[in-house]
Amino acid sequence: SSFLNLLARGFGYLKHLSIAILLGFSFQTDAVFMSLSLLGVFLIFADVFDSIGVPNLVSARLKGEEEFKSLAGLLFSFTLILASVMLVLSILLYPVLKYIPIGFTLEATNYLTTSYFLLLPYLFFSFIFHHFGAVLRSLRRFTDYFVGEFIFSFFSFVLIAIGLYLFRDFKVIPLSISISQILATLYLLMRGKEFLHLKFYINDEVRLILKHFFYLSALYGVFHLYILVDRAFASLTGEKGVSALTYGLMVASAPRGIVKLEHMAITALSEVKAKITKVNSFIKHSILISFPFMLIFFLFAESIVNLLFWHGRFTQTDAQLTTIATMYYALSLPFMFIWPILYRSFQVLNWLKPVFFIALCGILANALFNYLFVVVYNLGIRGICLGTFFAYLVLCLISYAILYFSASST
Repeated sequence: SSFLNLLARGFGYLKHLSIAILLGFSFQTDAVFMSLSLLGVFLIFADVFDSIGVPNLVSARLKGEEEFKSLAGLLFSFTLILASVMLVLSILLYPVLKYIPIGFTLEATNYLTTSYFLLLPYLFFSFIFHHFGAVLRSLRRFTDYFVGEFIFSFFSFVLIAIGLYLFRDFKVIPLSISISQILATLYLLMRGKEFLHLKFYINDEVRLILKHFFYLSALYGVFHLYILVDRAFASLTGEKGVSALTYGLMVASAPRGIVKLEHMAITALSEVKAKITKVNSFIKHSILISFPFMLIFFLFAESIVNLLFWHGRFTQTDAQLTTIATMYYALSLPFMFIWPILYRSFQVLNWLKPVFFIALCGILANALFNYLFVVVYNLGIRGICLGTFFAYLVLCLISYAILYFSASST
């Protein structure tokens, strides 16, 4: 499973490399990445549902096979309803959403519209993919799940690389992502076909799941909404700004995606009910791991970006913009490690209401700092990354203060 996961990440990098080499940055790539951010708002709910699904399904499995099948059927029913509602909302709200990238020209907005609607199958099937992924993982069938992720990553790369090589058309990217998601979802459907049934019932457990779903939406939405806010302000920086920001974040946040310290921390935090001493220990580990990477990316960003992407149609301007984004996003890397540790602590303590409002504060702070640095001080891509840095600082300080003082009072 770990090997498949590593392969999937490798093909994810090759996908972005193909886009850089065969197409380069332009309003077209800006539109594709912006449309993914807009749809990411709806996919927040898929991430949340996935997180709620696994522990509840495991609990049901321990009670008995019949209990498990009933809950799996209920969650599948909810998944289909949620996927359909999100699909309809994404279509109805698009006339408003297309104005979020406030700096886009009419040409860029037309590219955005095309990309957005070509990605709608990706949106819909992502919910079903996450559901069956949760079912299979709750049964400890991890390999099946990671094969599904590998299929999505592999076919995304292959279809994008071949399509761009043959046609040099940006529409290849959203089409390939949608097709790959459909293929990966069909695989998981086949592997979990015994749980392909609908069921409706309501009890206290279901009410609790729905309550958690609401609060966790803001919690899991922080990262998606940070990206959306950043890219919205990046549209003010001109052509290539959104694309450069996307690639800069991808490079700068790579260590966090590989290490995933919070996945190891959740068990230890659960065992001691998120004691502040254990939280402090993981924060120290987060800083020790992330700080060297932060320095490397800040000092050697230009060499790293040139080594990774400067081939084919990836121009010197593309490289310069991506270098700036990588350098200044790297400053936030320690907080990218620390924030998941903090919100996992809130989850363990079941303090979902406080973290809901903390998450909202972080999102508002990001928008405020972006406006200050980009619009008022005209710092461009640097300003966007600095806005993210200060927003993460606010988010982590408030979260830690609540955990610390709550521990002190008890």
